[in-house]
Amino acid sequence: MSFVSIQESFFSAALQGGKHVTVYLLNGAKVSGKVRCFDKYSVLLENNMTEQLVFKHSISAALLCRDKECPECFPPAAACNRRQAALAG
Repeated sequence: MSFVSIQESFFSAALQGGKHVTVYLLNGAKVSGKVRCFDKYSVLLENNMTEQLVFKHSISAALLCRDKECPECFPPAAACNRRQAALAG
C-alpha cells in the first residue's frame, strides 16, 4: 500500500500549480516564494531571483496562495519577460 503524506500533497500541488507559498518558521520568520522542488527533508523556495532552502523540521505553518489577483502567482507580463531575460543571459 502506497502512503502519500499531507505535506507531500501540499508541496506537490504548490509545485505543479506554480502557486505562491508562505512558510512560517518556528523562530517566527516568514519566508515566501514558489516551490521550486522539495524532498523528504527540505523545500526550495524561489522569490525575486533568489532561492531559499528551508528545512521542513523548522516549519511551523505553510499557506498556499489562492488569490487570483496575487502579483506573486500572476506577475505582470513585463516582469515575466525581464525575469526570463535575466535567467537566460
